[in-house]
Amino acid sequence: MIVKKLAGQTMTYGLSTIMVKFINYALTIYFTRILTDSQYGVQSFYYAFIPFGLTVLTMGLETGYFRFVGKCDGSSENSDRLFSTVLTTVAMASLLFFVSVTLFLEPIYEYTASLGAGSRPIIMMCGALIAIDAISAIPYARLRAEERTRRFVVTKVANVLINVGLCLFFYSVLPRVNHIEAFAWMWIDNFGVGYIFVANLIASLATIAMLMPQFRGFRPRIDRRLLGSLLIFSAPLLVSGLSGTANEFIDRQLLAALLPPEVKMSSVGIYSGVMKIAALMYLFIQMYRFAAEPLFLANIKREDFKTANAEAMKFFIIVSVGIFLLITLYIDLFQYFLGPSFRVGMKIVPILLLSNMMIGIYVNLSFWYKVTERTIFAVIISLAGLLVTISLNLLLIPRLGYEGSAWARLGCESCMVVLSYVLNQHYYPIKYDLRSAAFYMALGGVIYGLSVLLSPDDTALRLTLNTLLMALFGFIFLKKERIDAKAMITAIINKIKNKR
Repeated sequence: MIVKKLAGQTMTYGLSTIMVKFINYALTIYFTRILTDSQYGVQSFYYAFIPFGLTVLTMGLETGYFRFVGKCDGSSENSDRLFSTVLTTVAMASLLFFVSVTLFLEPIYEYTASLGAGSRPIIMMCGALIAIDAISAIPYARLRAEERTRRFVVTKVANVLINVGLCLFFYSVLPRVNHIEAFAWMWIDNFGVGYIFVANLIASLATIAMLMPQFRGFRPRIDRRLLGSLLIFSAPLLVSGLSGTANEFIDRQLLAALLPPEVKMSSVGIYSGVMKIAALMYLFIQMYRFAAEPLFLANIKREDFKTANAEAMKFFIIVSVGIFLLITLYIDLFQYFLGPSFRVGMKIVPILLLSNMMIGIYVNLSFWYKVTERTIFAVIISLAGLLVTISLNLLLIPRLGYEGSAWARLGCESCMVVLSYVLNQHYYPIKYDLRSAAFYMALGGVIYGLSVLLSPDDTALRLTLNTLLMALFGFIFLKKERIDAKAMITAIINKIKNKR
C-alpha cells in the first residue's frame, strides 16, 4: 500500500514538475539561441549559487518540519507552533543574509569580476532571490505535508509562467519598444543577462503572494525548546546539504577559476546548457523526492519502511535506466533543445545522466538515517563526496575541461552511494534487491553499447534501430516483472472514464 501511494504521489507531483520543467526548457531553448555561450555562462555561474544559499537559509528545517509534523498528533495548535517556529527562524536568517550581501557587496563584486562575471545589480538580485525563495520553501513544505498538491501545482506553474513571460518581454519585446516613453524607464543599456534575474525576482515575489493562505495560524514567534529539537535533528542535514549543494555548484566555479580567461565562461555556458538535457533524469528524482519525503519521514512502522524502501529502490532504478536509454538513444533529437554553439558538449550527456541516476539512488539510501534520526551520517557521506568532487575537478579540469567536471560529478555521486549503502547495511540493514538492480543496469549498458556499436550514419535508420532497442528494454521489463501491459492500460482508461 505504501509503495502504491508513493507511486500515486510521485505521479501527482510529477505532472506539475514536468509541466514546470518543460516550460523552463522553453527558456533554455530560447536563451541558448539569443545569448552567447559566454553570456549563458555568466547567468549559470550566478544561478549555481542559489541552491547553496537556499540550503544555508533553510538549515535543514524543511526536512525537520516533515519529521516533526508527524509528532503533532493532529493538533492544530502544535502544528501552528511548529510552522511559526520554522518560518520565523528561516525568515530571520534570510533577512540577515540579505543585509550581509548588501554590506559586503564590494568584496563579492571584486571576486566575481576576477572571474569575468562581475555585476553589482545581479549580485543584489541574486541575494534577494535566495532570501525570498528560502522563505517560500516553508509554506511549500506545509503544502506537501498536508498533501495539498493542487495548490502546490498551481503556484509552481504560475511562478514559471510569470518568469517565462517576463523573460520573453525583456529580451524580445522591450528592445523593440524601448524608444516609447511608456517603456523607456525599463530599458538599461548593456544590462545583458541582468533582465533574467529581474524576471525571476518578480516571479518569486508573486509566488510569496500566492502562498499567503498557507501562512494561516502563523505568528512571528520561536518556541526555543521546539527549535532546539528541530536543530538537533536538522543540523547534520544542514552540513550534509551544504556539502551536497557544494557538489552541485563547485564544478562551475572551478571551471571559471582553472580554465584560461578566453574559454572559461564559454565552457561554463556549454557545460550548464548540456546539464539541462541531463536534468530530465533529475526531474524524475525531484518528483519522486517530493512524494517520498513526507511519506517516509512521517511515523511509519520499522518493517513497513524497510519493505517499502527496498521495493521503491528497485522500481526507481528501473525507471532511471529507462530514462537514461530514452535520452541517449534519441540524443539526435534532444540536442535541438540547445542552440548550435552549445551542441559540441552533447558528448558528456551520458556521463551526467549516470551521475544524476546515482543522486536518485542516494536519495533512496538517505531515508534510513533520517527515519532513525542518525543524521550525522549525512555529514560523513556528503563531506566524503565533496572531497572527491574537489579532488577530481582539480585533477581533471586542466586536462579535460568541462568533460573533466562531468566525470568528477559521476565519481562523487558514486562514492556517496557506496558509502551510504555500506553504512546502511551495518547500522540499519535493508534487503535491497541487488540482483534486479544489477540486471537492469547491465541491460541498460548492453542496449546503450549496441546503439553505439551498430549506429548507422543515416539519422532515420539510427533512430529506427534505437526505437527497436528501446522497445526491447520495455519488453524485457514487462516479462521479467510479469506485468500485463494490456490489463494495465485498460485499467488506466477505465479510471479516466470513471472520473468523467
